[in-house]
Amino acid sequence: MGASERNEEARAAWREQLKQLDARKLVVLDECGSNIALTPLYARAPKGQRASGSAPRNRGKNTTLIAALTFEGMGESMIIDGAANAVAFERYVEEILAPSLSAGQIVIMDNLAAHKGKKVEELIQARGCQLLFLPAYSPDFSPIEETFSKVKTFLRRAGARTREALQEAICQALLTVTAQDAHGWFRHCGYLPAKEGV
Repeated sequence: MGASERNEEARAAWREQLKQLDARKLVVLDECGSNIALTPLYARAPKGQRASGSAPRNRGKNTTLIAALTFEGMGESMIIDGAANAVAFERYVEEILAPSLSAGQIVIMDNLAAHKGKKVEELIQARGCQLLFLPAYSPDFSPIEETFSKVKTFLRRAGARTREALQEAICQALLTVTAQDAHGWFRHCGYLPAKEGV
């Protein structure tokens, strides 16, 4: 089931377009928020006993991870206090992402207004890269969503209760993302590497 706002024609066109894309050239960007109140969703206890845990009542300010995923694993990332906005995203692209891009790569991001700044597009194109936007309400075409699921599972187990501990846990969580994970997530979303020698 998907969002009623989805444009099925745009999604069908994207499905056709992704058949032409080489997964090894893709760089997928997105943001993920977290806070110090993340707790495990499930717990175990001995038979007859109740599993218990605690979490702070005050979640504190959100911490946002802006990150890139490539077919080989995690790309460049940045952690900021608070929510990401156009200014923070532009700074990420200018200072962190763009210098790491190679000519011929294709940068994919969702349809968020903060992603659509003219400077963001110029910075990416200046590196000889193409910029593509996913159809609206189509996280199933974004392999980095699976990355964030793995990261959040790690963060729930870590139980970081200060901003500093949360930022350190995010860094540790990113290190758990393997090339094998990335290959699976890209394939799951329909992106395949081009055949060798084609």
